[in-house]
Amino acid sequence: MNSLFLLLGDEFRGFIKSKIMIALWVGMPVLAIILHFIQPDTEGIPMTLFTGLFIASIGGLLGAVMLSTSLVNELNANVYDLFLIRPVKRWHILFAKYVAVFLCITLASILSFAAGLVVDAISIGVPAGPAILEVLESLAISLAAISISCVMGILIGILVKSVALAAILSIYLGQQLSVVAILPGIFLENIEPLPISLGIGVAVTIIVLFVEIFIFSKKQF
Repeated sequence: MNSLFLLLGDEFRGFIKSKIMIALWVGMPVLAIILHFIQPDTEGIPMTLFTGLFIASIGGLLGAVMLSTSLVNELNANVYDLFLIRPVKRWHILFAKYVAVFLCITLASILSFAAGLVVDAISIGVPAGPAILEVLESLAISLAAISISCVMGILIGILVKSVALAAILSIYLGQQLSVVAILPGIFLENIEPLPISLGIGVAVTIIVLFVEIFIFSKKQF
């Protein structure tokens, strides 16, 4: 397990230092604040859920692209040849990448929702308990969608050899599939969306992780 924690630390430090992640931590809260000020027409979707959908879209998109292109670059550069002579399990590599990116995007999402709450507190007063619970529920649903985007980005990075193709597939395929975690809250009005969305997010994440770990273990380095 020591190798896993070492890889986690390396990946986390690497993504923290990236300009994309820094821009994400600054940009997502700013966009959340702008949404609260302009109050766009959400066509019946609650504002907190709309904000969550918006954040999941941006965070999941960037997470999928970062993971897929990172893997393609490292595979093409034969970076993993070095692990043949080191006691590093292949699934540690993928899991470390997933956890590092997911934690970074989770932090950006928390900052975004917190920024929205601060804006609401200044403009209309401190939100009531139910409103805060609604925000937390929206955050959890957003993270479920982001998790799906991240594992899809890893799968794409394993299967393709072109950085450009990996980015394109992550934008379209990964983003489309992640929406399944948010759809229950939009179309099913008479049910509690949180358990279903979290269940979908966890189930898809685990299944896709197992599939890509199996594929990655069979790759020739």
